[in-house]
Amino acid sequence: MTGFPSFNVFSSSSELGLGGAGFLLPSPNSTKVNPSVADSNRSFVASIINYKSGISSQSIGLCSPFVYGTGTISMRHISYGTFDGYDELSEYTGKYHSADTWFNIGYSKKIKLFPMRFGLTAQYFLSSLENYTINALAISFGSMISFKKIDSNFGVSVHNIGTTLNINNYSEGLIEPKIVFSGTKTLAYLPLTIYMDTIMERISRNQDLFIGGIFNFKNNLRVRWGTSTRKISQNTNQDLIKSIIGASGLGFGITAGSTTINYGVFIYGTGASVHGIEIGIKL
Repeated sequence: MTGFPSFNVFSSSSELGLGGAGFLLPSPNSTKVNPSVADSNRSFVASIINYKSGISSQSIGLCSPFVYGTGTISMRHISYGTFDGYDELSEYTGKYHSADTWFNIGYSKKIKLFPMRFGLTAQYFLSSLENYTINALAISFGSMISFKKIDSNFGVSVHNIGTTLNINNYSEGLIEPKIVFSGTKTLAYLPLTIYMDTIMERISRNQDLFIGGIFNFKNNLRVRWGTSTRKISQNTNQDLIKSIIGASGLGFGITAGSTTINYGVFIYGTGASVHGIEIGIKL
């Protein structure tokens, strides 16, 4: 079992709106993206996500043309809050914080004379809990091939190949690699692009299918939706409505000039929800 569940948290409102799908959707601050996918334009993105119980996540990302390809750099931070500390005698020891921080750098490039891209990202991870800290390094890599005649893309990516840099009682567990098979299809008679992703986790052997879509309207408005087979594991015998909408996302975005604003919400099987807002600027 992985000791780093925070590797799988949401980091952008686009992820929320697609319900976890969209690994072939360019996003410089997203954790759920094939490393070969990158926006060829220079752009900056900032996102804030609010979880329950005072947990919040912030991320920023920048992508830019670089050495005949595209370079990306991003930072993500998630705060789990402030807690009261006590020793083994139940004596109050003061307040302490818990947080995770990621630094990412990546590069992707299109192959000349062939509709294929490849990419690689490197990640440094820092986690803290009271006086304990842990550091880890991980890499991800992937490729994508495009078929313009049928408006489709197919990709495969391998994520979280890494190791911890310091071992102590706090850092028990493993970084869990995962393989993702992805595809997109833009429909001919609807302003809709469908995203499908199959995630296969190596250690836990979990396999999940994600499907989502983006409606692109003429007034620069986009509507996102998505769901996954995780609604089965998250179904805790709730009522019918909660069972149907569990593990699903919904969002919308609008572009005005060089600025894009996205909002997304993800609903768990219990009915709890996560909300996020994101601002992107083309530089």
